[in-house]
Amino acid sequence: MLLDQIIDAGIVGCGGAGFPAATKYRTKAEYFIINAAECEPLLKTDHYVMNHFAKECVEAIASVGKMLEAEHIIIATKEYYLKEIAALEQAIDTLQVPVSIFKMENFYPAGDEQTMVYEVTGRTVPPGGIPIEVGCVIANISTMLNVYKAQQGTKVTHKLLTITGAVKKPKILEVPIGTSFEECLNLAGGSTIDDFMFINGGPMMGRVGTKDDFFKQVVTKTTSGIIITEKRDFLYELFEKDMQQVITKARSSCIQCRLCTELCPRYQIGHPIHPHRVMRHLAITDVPEDINDDPIWQEALLCCSCGICEVIACPMGLMPRQVNNYVKARLSEKGIRYEKKDQPLTPSLMRDYQKVPPKNILLKDGLNQYVNLKVEECVQFEPNKVTIPLKMHIGAPTQATVSEGDTVEVGTLIGKMPENALGANIHASIAGVVSEVTPEMITIERRIG
Repeated sequence: MLLDQIIDAGIVGCGGAGFPAATKYRTKAEYFIINAAECEPLLKTDHYVMNHFAKECVEAIASVGKMLEAEHIIIATKEYYLKEIAALEQAIDTLQVPVSIFKMENFYPAGDEQTMVYEVTGRTVPPGGIPIEVGCVIANISTMLNVYKAQQGTKVTHKLLTITGAVKKPKILEVPIGTSFEECLNLAGGSTIDDFMFINGGPMMGRVGTKDDFFKQVVTKTTSGIIITEKRDFLYELFEKDMQQVITKARSSCIQCRLCTELCPRYQIGHPIHPHRVMRHLAITDVPEDINDDPIWQEALLCCSCGICEVIACPMGLMPRQVNNYVKARLSEKGIRYEKKDQPLTPSLMRDYQKVPPKNILLKDGLNQYVNLKVEECVQFEPNKVTIPLKMHIGAPTQATVSEGDTVEVGTLIGKMPENALGANIHASIAGVVSEVTPEMITIERRIG
């Protein structure tokens, strides 16, 4: 019953790439772990959810944990989130459910699911594997709010997100999926600078874009935040530098210091990933021709793209993450996957001393001036037009179930996942008339008057 409700509501993970929730929950697990770390600096959405919807989230967490037959149901959050922890503890006490709270240190990337598994259980997910291989299922706290709503019959039609940075009034927004970024910026009072960049998501793993691209963006099921910022040298370089420049600089400047490896969170939990070796391999081979199933190239497939290697570790200003992403893409084109091996997984003895404080990230990214901005007020907004992408999650695009001229209500099914495919249903986020349908998106306009 609960699984059917999750499928019908079109729930995908709110904390990352949008993995369809129902697929993840079709299993049994020893641990059901809730990611309430919100480890990306400047984002405050999960804070808001914990503070205002703790009871709803805990109720959903207990329901999913029961469905998974989990022996341990744990909310993993940061120990300094005192207000949020108090709200969760009160909800657990009120509901009398078998849910506990695990308090982590303040480091990045505490919210990486494999890092979180290690923190909570002491187990290392096998390289190239997923948490269920060590008995764990991970879900984001905001995803649990959507599960609660699905239990009440509500589809995923709206999104909570943070808009902050160089804006006049940083806010938490609750807007229909398909709302334009431009309208979100207006709700925050507009930008305080004329020529800005933006980050779709957090400052480490979000997508960086220019002002021209900003006005083409819309809110999706996985939009966690919008950060407006000046054209900072470091962020702008990440966006502007093409891959050949990255490769040329890596070949000429990498000093094999190993810092990118030592600070890599996956290396620290015992994975055989050594970004400095991939960088060295890049210097002695032709790319992309010689990117093959060589074990060193395959190490790039273990990269979680957290960005510590290039934002914090490298003293030469190189981009190991971009190199890993490039290698992963070339291996994917050739159908090469990581070859799992039986091997001992030994976590780094220095791990506890090498955790990266989020404030260091903000300093490097030039975003430290925004760290103390208060983002607590939530504004609800209903636009007159939404443009809803048909692919906004991992898996296959949904197939449109409406045509131009159709009248829809909030929650009307407008995109259905293909049968036997990985995906999620999509629903109308405003009431109105379908004005355009393409293979990529559906536009709905509200009837005025």
